[in-house]
Amino acid sequence: MLRPLRPRPRHPRAAVQVSPATQPQLFDLIYQMCWHLRAPAPQQVWLDTSTTVRCSMHGGLAGILTGETVLHIGLPVVSVISSREFGGLLAQELSHNVSGFCTLFVHAVREMNDWFFDVALEPSLPGEIAPGGRPQRQSEWMRLTRKSLRGWMWLARIPFICLAIVSKLASLATLRLVRRTAARCSANVIGQGGHERMQRKLDLLIEARKAADLEVQRGVAQHRLPENLSLLMARHVAAAAKTRASARAEAAGENAAGLAATIQEEAEEARGASIVAHLPLQQPAASILRQFVDLSRQVSYFYYQHELGLNLHEHRMVADEEVIHQNRREEESLLIIRRYFGGLAHPERAMCGLCSTPNSATALSELQREILQAREALMLWGPQFKVALQEWNQAWQRRRDLEAAATLSLAGFTVSRMQFGTADSTPATLRAEAACQRMVMEHMEGPLQERERVLERRFAAALGMLWWSDPADLSDWLRARRRDLPAWVTIYEAMCGALTSFRELLTLFFAFQTLGAKFANVDDPSAFLTALQSVVPKMLNLLRQIMSTMDGAPFPFTDDGKTIMLNKHLMPGQLPEMPGVSMTLADAASMRGIGLKMASLTSDCVAPYVDAFLSLYHRAFAWLAETAERTETHFLGALNYGGATEILLPDEFSTQRLGMRSRSPDAIAAWKPPS
Repeated sequence: MLRPLRPRPRHPRAAVQVSPATQPQLFDLIYQMCWHLRAPAPQQVWLDTSTTVRCSMHGGLAGILTGETVLHIGLPVVSVISSREFGGLLAQELSHNVSGFCTLFVHAVREMNDWFFDVALEPSLPGEIAPGGRPQRQSEWMRLTRKSLRGWMWLARIPFICLAIVSKLASLATLRLVRRTAARCSANVIGQGGHERMQRKLDLLIEARKAADLEVQRGVAQHRLPENLSLLMARHVAAAAKTRASARAEAAGENAAGLAATIQEEAEEARGASIVAHLPLQQPAASILRQFVDLSRQVSYFYYQHELGLNLHEHRMVADEEVIHQNRREEESLLIIRRYFGGLAHPERAMCGLCSTPNSATALSELQREILQAREALMLWGPQFKVALQEWNQAWQRRRDLEAAATLSLAGFTVSRMQFGTADSTPATLRAEAACQRMVMEHMEGPLQERERVLERRFAAALGMLWWSDPADLSDWLRARRRDLPAWVTIYEAMCGALTSFRELLTLFFAFQTLGAKFANVDDPSAFLTALQSVVPKMLNLLRQIMSTMDGAPFPFTDDGKTIMLNKHLMPGQLPEMPGVSMTLADAASMRGIGLKMASLTSDCVAPYVDAFLSLYHRAFAWLAETAERTETHFLGALNYGGATEILLPDEFSTQRLGMRSRSPDAIAAWKPPS
């Protein structure tokens, strides 16, 4: 019964302490706010991965006797708000320390509420939750003993749960008054409109945190973790904020210039606007922290190690761009492709041009027999093909990782060889290993295409049934699809021809994005420029090769109904001209400027093209797959693959459990019975 009185934190908090020597601009802003508020400055400042800025007593309830406070700043908050909004947020939190007795009362209420809920939410037994999140194997009597003890501990915590609820209700009015006073203090610094905009960003940050946690969970299964949680959340917040801001501005009839003028007027009308007047209006709060990207990456690593209990050497740290491209399971187009092919079609592999198209056998009976034969074949070798496709995808993923690591090593960054299993971390060694992975992919092309020909024959036969059928035998939905079938087939065929080059572009693009995420921490501009020159020309050459392959292909689905070229749709502008690099250039500032310009021009050109190509290819593939699926269902009925041939999306290939339809485990070489 006494154990709940000694609560322990569920996880050790991963944080980094900073000082005035390491972060002078941050402490200048904190001291300035404390001076204007007539509040004591916090004794310690810690940076963590939380989504709040919180001031608490040093040492919990025991710290009330000393009056020393600790300020915890969540780096995700810093990454999504402006510098002036950060000043308003500091004023809001530091206002709790304004007066002596009231300060003790406010912090006592907050600390007691937190203490009660820590007691109520504490795990029942030590070691009940394993660091990696996996339950430990136990004997039957041990499980029964733990269940009994767990039930007893829940009974022991019931009084404290009741006290937590009562304390929350009793302090509800007090906390509401405290929050209202603090919000008024923030509005006095940045204006009421600025305070509301800041709160909207913080609300979006809570949703972004949920999305980031979900991506981290997927990354644990894939052994690929986002290297910078704060920047990943900032990407989610920026996307959501852009959508809401455009809708709000459209409803109000405002433009960007009018919105900026409104923000400026609101900031000038605030009573304490002079406190943050030295901070630029649109300057991000991250500029206040010295080496923000490095700090955020370091805190993210601490979070993985200490709060999640992960071993970093077992996971590959990837840039946020690759995380966003990797986790695409909510995309409707990929779900359609997965449903029709039973997960046996990789979304970045072509299902076109692998076998000859029948010109004579256009009778419905012949096409139906082709589909039925393909269905029977899929049920036989679906699990084996699943294993081969998994290995091909892992080889491509490893090659992307090695190319990114080689580019970082060439730019002068430290790369751990333990993550890649190489003899050293030099660019030559990493690229040699990447070439080996490319050779593995090439050697697997033959066996994969042999099975994909069966998938393509079924795919083409289903679309042929739609095209050569009598319109009277089709439903209204299929007749509407039949009208657009030639246009979508033309787009899909043109893009399939360039898909091999596009995969190469995607591999280099992820390396380029990983390098760009570390641009702020470049120490040697010449090495960074060398790394850029090893990637950028290859990407532009691949881009030209892709465009030449699709030259002449039309795109009829425009907003105005006029047909344009497919290349014009994917890239409305021209390819940029890269700045020249002189061999005698020795000025570090000039090298850094050239590198920044080259990276900016390439990113503005390649990033939209990659997104547009992937989106249109998946859209065309899904449109044809859905059409083929509905055609098969209309004439032959639906196909039930069963658990043996079900494959998940590419980001799940390395973690799924292989299913079996055969009784003999020897039917699949990679399958082993569970121990």
